[in-house]
Amino acid sequence: MKLILATHNNNKKKEILDILHDNNVKNIELVTLEDLGDNEDIEETGKTFKENAYLKAYYGYKKYGLPCIADDSGLEVDALNGEPGIYSSRYSGLGSEANIELLLKNMEGEKNRKCDFICELCYIDGLGTEHYFEGYVYGNVGIKKVGNNGFGYDPIFMIDENRSMASICEKEKNKISHRYNAFIKFARFLNEVKNDENN
Repeated sequence: MKLILATHNNNKKKEILDILHDNNVKNIELVTLEDLGDNEDIEETGKTFKENAYLKAYYGYKKYGLPCIADDSGLEVDALNGEPGIYSSRYSGLGSEANIELLLKNMEGEKNRKCDFICELCYIDGLGTEHYFEGYVYGNVGIKKVGNNGFGYDPIFMIDENRSMASICEKEKNKISHRYNAFIKFARFLNEVKNDENN
């Protein structure tokens, strides 16, 4: 099955393919917008992760007439009433490093440092039907950056007292991440559909 992944990030493609293969999903040809030479910037005008995931998935489905999958994800901090939320990637307007600096500044002196990464996944199948899958990983906002791996808020997302998401290897991260938790549900869904078709 040919499946559009509505992203320009081919690192995400590799991560997703690994998850699908690990869960015995075969015969999937995953094609990103980058692979297609499609440089259009899809406007994320939704008010929730779910709405933004849909906007991206619908773009790919409508334009290419193929099943399409897209995700929207971000960091939600309890003490900041869920901020930065859907604005995670553009929190400061100045990129990842500035986003981290702003978040740490906004959390100065705050004792409640609970947070979570959320991933909302939208899959539009060949009939145009929408399917949604959600994944979370829970942690705490650190007081400083820890680790050199990962991207975005990973250096300040503490999965335990001493380790951040950026201090563990990619393989370990992929087994606990919010994206993993959403895509493993998608993989199970595809296997169920496949089994139904074979019965």
